Amino acid sequence: MGLGVALSVIAALGTSPISCFPYVVSEIAPVSVGTVTFIMNFIFLLAQIAILKKDFKPWQILQLPALLVFSACIDMNIALFSWLPTDLYLMQIIWMILGCLILGTGIGLLLLADYVMMPADYLVRILASVVLKKDFGKVKVSFDITLVCIAAVTSLIFLHEIVGIREGSLIAALTVGIIARTVASKLSFLLSD
Repeated sequence: MGLGVALSVIAALGTSPISCFPYVVSEIAPVSVGTVTFIMNFIFLLAQIAILKKDFKPWQILQLPALLVFSACIDMNIALFSWLPTDLYLMQIIWMILGCLILGTGIGLLLLADYVMMPADYLVRILASVVLKKDFGKVKVSFDITLVCIAAVTSLIFLHEIVGIREGSLIAALTVGIIARTVASKLSFLLSD
C-alpha cells in the first residue's frame, strides 16, 4: 500500500486521496508525507475509539505498528522510486493507475483478512457498517472525496494555490474503493470454494 501511495506522489498528477492532505502539509512544513500520514491516521484511530467506545477491541491497537510500517514505506518508496520517468504524460498516467491498483488491492486484502487494517480504512469500515449501514466501497469513495476537499482547502489557505490535487486524485478517489471491494469480494468467493 505504501508503494501505491508513493507511485501516486511520483506520478505528479495529484496524489491518492489518503495522501492528499499529508502531501499538502509536506509542502507547507518541513515534514515528510509518511510522517503526516502517521499523524493523520493516529487521529483516525482515536475517532474509531470514540465511535466504538467499549466495542473497540484491544487488539485493534495493532493498527499502530502497521501504520508505522505503512508510513515508513511511503517515504521509503518515494525515495526508492523517485527516478521513475514522468516526463511524458502517458508515463504519469501509468504510474497513477498502477498506484491505484496497488493501493486498492492492498486495502482489499486487508478487508479480506478481517484483522488489522490501516486506521483510515478501518474508520471507513466502521462508518460503513456501524454508523451509515452502507456498502464499504461507496463510503470509501465519499471518504476519499472528503479528504481531497480538505486538502484543497488547506492548500488554498496556506499556499494560495492547489497543490497535490489533480486528475489523478479524482481517478484514485473514484477507483480505489471499488478496486478494494472487488478484490475482497472476488478473493472471498475463490477462497470459499
